[in-house]
Amino acid sequence: MDSQETAAKKTILCYGDANTWGYVPGSVGERFPVHVRWPGVLSKLLRTDYWVIGEGLCGRTAITDDPILGVNNIERNGYKTFGAIMETHAPVDLVIIMLGVNDLKHCARLPACDIAAGVGILAERAQSAEFGPNFAMPPDVLVICPSPIWEVDAFFGPRFKGGRDTSIELRNAFRQLNEQFGLPVIYADDFVQVDPSDGLHLSAESHTILAQEIASWVLERYSGS
Repeated sequence: MDSQETAAKKTILCYGDANTWGYVPGSVGERFPVHVRWPGVLSKLLRTDYWVIGEGLCGRTAITDDPILGVNNIERNGYKTFGAIMETHAPVDLVIIMLGVNDLKHCARLPACDIAAGVGILAERAQSAEFGPNFAMPPDVLVICPSPIWEVDAFFGPRFKGGRDTSIELRNAFRQLNEQFGLPVIYADDFVQVDPSDGLHLSAESHTILAQEIASWVLERYSGS
């Protein structure tokens, strides 16, 4: 067993899409090395007091069935796979959910409020005692509101036609999620923007910056525990 895992005091599960997976902007399926992806940077920043698990999947939605990506027999609806992944890594102390971008696709046509509500459903599912510390209490949940996308003439562009305006509205929708249910939210666009080369994915520098902000939140949340 890895020495970091045995020494870890708290387990953090990062549940997201291509920006958690580490998709290189403007590429055709290239992936940043693990130490460049924000979960990897977060792990380095938190050292051995935490075990950080990156569970990113390209194309993953919060609640939407994607008829295009579903043809390869990989389930990308985040709600349908979430329970199994939570149980795989239980017990978990903190779940970080960073989803919503793929729900902006033209085929889904979801308003921002429904996308945020879908993330809220995931958060509610995460807060089950069966998944938390000692399998006896619910894990904490941190939601990351993704930065607005750009509509560009790139490979993914047509799938997100009309998504820019809705992505801007996500901030207010996620704020309501915070106010109504008390879910802590970090707004990614306070610190980073998506790379203009494809309008969807984070640069290596943005991965680092985002990880630093998340690390600050984690350390403040668990200081003295």
